[in-house]
Formats: sequence, structure tokens, C-alpha cells
Amino acid sequence: MVSSEKTPSGADLAEALMRTTHALRRYAGQPYVQRGWSTSRVLLMLAVDEAGSPRMGDLKDRLGVTGRSITSLVDGLEDEGLLRRRADPDDRRSIRLEITGKGHEHLSEIKALHDAHADRTFAVLSEAQRITLLAILDRLRDHVADQLSTPDEDPARKPH
Repeated sequence: MVSSEKTPSGADLAEALMRTTHALRRYAGQPYVQRGWSTSRVLLMLAVDEAGSPRMGDLKDRLGVTGRSITSLVDGLEDEGLLRRRADPDDRRSIRLEITGKGHEHLSEIKALHDAHADRTFAVLSEAQRITLLAILDRLRDHVADQLSTPDEDPARKPH
């Protein structure tokens, strides 16, 4: 079937994706905010869990936050007994983070909330739409990563 709608431009798609991402970020944080948890705190706990026993500097880069921000977050989580710092056996200048037993209990609650909320978020999509969306997002992410790793070849940016 031929659509009478015009094909969206790259700018149209980028704007729609940014608006959707912004809305999803705000919506995704709701279950945590209702419990008094910041999204930054939740993302840090999930990142530490996923990475195992990461260096603080690696998390700073991964989460895109400043050293001061990560230190403040870790201080708070450590004060609550959810994380602990330990010296890196391979680099005495570095600090690694570990989730405590209490932190794992907290993380179980975070994951349960996250999974239930994500299921509600994407319930509007059929199974086929979910599969297609994931494939499109993966392809776009890979393309953007390739673009970031190659020099800019935009003729409009070349000096005349």
C-alpha cells in the first residue's frame, strides 16, 4: 500500500526521537521518585551491578557525570550501606565499587520496579512492533557509532 504521507526527513526523525527519549526518561523515573530515589542513584546502582566491581572513573564516563557528582552519589549510597569502596588491587590510585548485601536487596526492588514499569510502557506495542523497534534502534545506534569513529566528510564543512 502506498502512503500519501511524505517521507519524514532526518531532522523530523531526530526531533521525534529526542522528544520521545525526553518523555521516556521522565516517565521511567516515576516509580523511583515516588520512593524518594533519584534516577541518578538508580542508574548508578544498575551500572555497578552490570559492571561487577567497576572503577569509579569508569562509571563517571559511562554515566556521563562529573567526578564530583559520582563521588556525591557514592557517598550517599555508601552512607546507606548499599555500596562500599575498596582499593583496586591492580591500581592503588583507583577505587572500585561493590554492592553490599543490603544493596542487592535494594537492587532487587529496583529491578522489579523497572521491569514492571517497562512492561507497562511498551504494552502499547505488539510483539512484531517491539521486535521491529529494537532492530531499528540497534541499527541506528550502530550507524551513529560508526559515524562517530570516522572523520567528518560533510562537504558543507570543508573549507573552500
